Amino acid sequence: MKPKWVCSNYGMWSTRKFSVKRHITNQHNGYASLVPYIEYLVGRQSGLYPPSTQPEYGYKENKSHLETFGEELWKEMARIVARGNRNPQF
Repeated sequence: MKPKWVCSNYGMWSTRKFSVKRHITNQHNGYASLVPYIEYLVGRQSGLYPPSTQPEYGYKENKSHLETFGEELWKEMARIVARGNRNPQF
């Protein structure tokens, strides 16, 4: 299987043009370039395209400040208990 198409942002490649287009739509909101693999290789060597990075897949949830604070509070309480101080003074 030889790569034919590449996402210029992450270097995600595929033999199918549609797969890379779908990746660009889903992961970059359409703000990336679809380039032929050979052009990508030449562009990487000349510095046109950045080095590949690992994409962040998955759902990114927007938490409220209160939810984030609550999560951090529970984490800190767990750290205190793990250290052996069962009656933390806040």
